[in-house]
Amino acid sequence: MKHTRQTTPTTVKLILGLMAILSMTACSTLGGMQSAAPKPQYLYAANAGDNTVSAYRISTTTGALTQVQGSPFAIRAASSSITVNPAGTFAYVLDYFGGRISAYRINDSTGALAPIPGSPFGMGYQGSPIAINPTGTFAYVASGYSNTVSAYRIDASTGALTPIPGSPFPAAPGALSVTIDPAGSFAYVVGGNIGTISAFSIDAATGALSPVKGSPFVTGNAATSVTINSQGTFAYMAGRNGISAYRIDTATGALTPVAGSPFAAAESGSTSVVVNPAGTFAYVTGNSTISAYRIDTTSGALTLVAGGLPAYGTSVVINPAGTFVYQGTGGGSAVSAFRVNPTNGALTPVPGSPFAAGANPAYLAIAQP
Repeated sequence: MKHTRQTTPTTVKLILGLMAILSMTACSTLGGMQSAAPKPQYLYAANAGDNTVSAYRISTTTGALTQVQGSPFAIRAASSSITVNPAGTFAYVLDYFGGRISAYRINDSTGALAPIPGSPFGMGYQGSPIAINPTGTFAYVASGYSNTVSAYRIDASTGALTPIPGSPFPAAPGALSVTIDPAGSFAYVVGGNIGTISAFSIDAATGALSPVKGSPFVTGNAATSVTINSQGTFAYMAGRNGISAYRIDTATGALTPVAGSPFAAAESGSTSVVVNPAGTFAYVTGNSTISAYRIDTTSGALTLVAGGLPAYGTSVVINPAGTFVYQGTGGGSAVSAFRVNPTNGALTPVPGSPFAAGANPAYLAIAQP
């Protein structure tokens, strides 16, 4: 006798319920996949010659730049430099002569800039490019005019700046720039023509600065800025006497010259150096060229890979993946883009480069909201 299995109403309900759960799970998974998609990357150029900021969307595949709608954006003051916070949500533009910091919120979908309420924030004196700690809680500005470093607390919600107690802090004469190590433990201030680096411990709770024992460290190399690798183990500065390299004591912040330092530059009068995220290559800018160096990750020593690539400018930045290098043209009106050879670090121009900018885009910053 043939038996037929009968489906009860309860069984139907269980099947329908299971299908609904599977459907919701699939939608949730797809939504998670969509939300995990990388957000756009933007490049900003502070055009000191016409008080604007040019904003571009970066092609992560080709490195090409496309200006975002509304670019260039008019700035309330002379745009001598621009800095973006680590989260890519706020941009800060320094007016060197007016002693003011204009703050902007970055639209994560379009890259457009919108002024933050209360901006600009006044310093009252000439200052250097703004440095922001890795957690985005504190901002620092050095002044060679007053030989101090001003420190500010950053409001995480609004981006507004508030001076922290004790600010400004005394620094060595000729203070030109501030660089903060990746751990946010130390700040290094370059002493311009006197050839020193002042080192400070950063109070993690208040942002206050305290001199490191042995500071300032005499470099014998007049420079404008210092760069620290992402591991926080080596510091580099390009100046009149080549490229000086230092090992950083991660416990104390003290600096010790690397054997062989200073290293010869491909072009005399080098002005700046930047290190790729992996800490394997360094790029040094001269008056008319940009050169690539391989970094010995154990000793910190530099070896020239390719020098003399024509590039006119000062500020150099590298995208987060370390695949493209961008340079503003000081005195010009364009931004140059280069692809990085992953094997030897050599640079080749990106098709379409240079890309039009405002007048004198001497300082660049990259944001990935």
